[in-house]
Amino acid sequence: MFIPQEKLRLGLGILALVFYLWIIHSYKLAAGDIAVLLLGVGVFVRGGQLRVPGPLRVFALFIIWAGLGLMVTNNAAITFATLLELAKLWVIAFFIINVIRNAAELRFFAIAWLGVFALYPIRGALYNQYICQCTEFGRVAWNFVFDNPNDLAALCLIPLGIAAGVAQVERVKVWRWAAIAGVLVIALVVMLTQSRGAMLAMGVAAVLLPMTSKRRARDFALLLALMGSAALLAPRGVWERMAGLSNVSVQGGMVGVDPEGSAEARWQIWQIAGATVRDNPLLGVGVGMMPETHRFETLRRGFGYTVRGNRDTHSTYLRIAAEMGIPGALLYLAIWGSVLVDLRRVRKTLRNTRYGDHQVVLFLELSILAFLVASIFGTYGFLAFTYVAMAYAWLAGSILERESWYRPGRTAAAAGVPAPVMRRG
Repeated sequence: MFIPQEKLRLGLGILALVFYLWIIHSYKLAAGDIAVLLLGVGVFVRGGQLRVPGPLRVFALFIIWAGLGLMVTNNAAITFATLLELAKLWVIAFFIINVIRNAAELRFFAIAWLGVFALYPIRGALYNQYICQCTEFGRVAWNFVFDNPNDLAALCLIPLGIAAGVAQVERVKVWRWAAIAGVLVIALVVMLTQSRGAMLAMGVAAVLLPMTSKRRARDFALLLALMGSAALLAPRGVWERMAGLSNVSVQGGMVGVDPEGSAEARWQIWQIAGATVRDNPLLGVGVGMMPETHRFETLRRGFGYTVRGNRDTHSTYLRIAAEMGIPGALLYLAIWGSVLVDLRRVRKTLRNTRYGDHQVVLFLELSILAFLVASIFGTYGFLAFTYVAMAYAWLAGSILERESWYRPGRTAAAAGVPAPVMRRG
């Protein structure tokens, strides 16, 4: 049983959301606060009941717990500034969840986000790889938050899942074929980054797909075909870098895993973060303080120059645990856990009634799991991108539970059952 889909009406809030997506991907204007303000105005002008779902409530607890770090931090200014950024991210997620209210708007959100993602980090990465040949040890990246190959790869995973879902359910040919091409191109960019963590994450999703999909053989074959096409286009360096994993050794300190020594450096960074968690298990060292803590610890312990300075922890979970204690890391996992529980429940209710909508939820669920695996190797707990993805995931589950991606026919809508969808385009 589901209600008829409402028509798409492009109000101030939805247009402000697209403006915000453009800003956080392109960095063309320093107008993020203006976009958020317009987004908030759009929400309140529209009226209606405001929603604070489970993930937002857990996110609020996460921020409150982070606030306790003011009692232990060595630099209250840094910790307070980071708390303000987290609070802004909560407000942004709150506005997004309340500005998108029906399936037509969710569809617009998905296609607009994929379009912006294609125009900036994806286009930029392809330009750097094939035209400019501006790579880092043969590994492609772009600019801003996408300037690290591992981060670019990890941030591709959720758009990859959204594109796969749109390709399954979309009936307008231009958008459907664009989504299919998007799956291929995004997978190719992940391989061009040569990010072992992201490719491991995609492997986990590929293993889970036949265990969760309704049409297992078909979906797995399509996925292999698309991923295989991307693999054929990937340079040889991808496989040489993956082959370096055969040299992984904890006792050996990850020496020899890659020629540039990134795995060895990361292992030393993780050791410092792990020791920080062990010494400060409850409240951590204060949110935002791990780079300075790392700099101090590397000097105190006599680590080499390759890991000295204000360095990132290169792990979402280790950084949060070091800065906010183990309870903080558990709260972060609970944010995503509440999203995944909702998605799985909705997916099961749609399994035998609406195959297309089921696939949208399935691929989104798998992409989130892949992103969480990739987060072992990168720090994403303080990025706007992370909480935009969280908001989209909750909206997809909430809306598709009661509405179809497309408006059903009048007869079916009156009866409360899905009707065959007429193709357009």
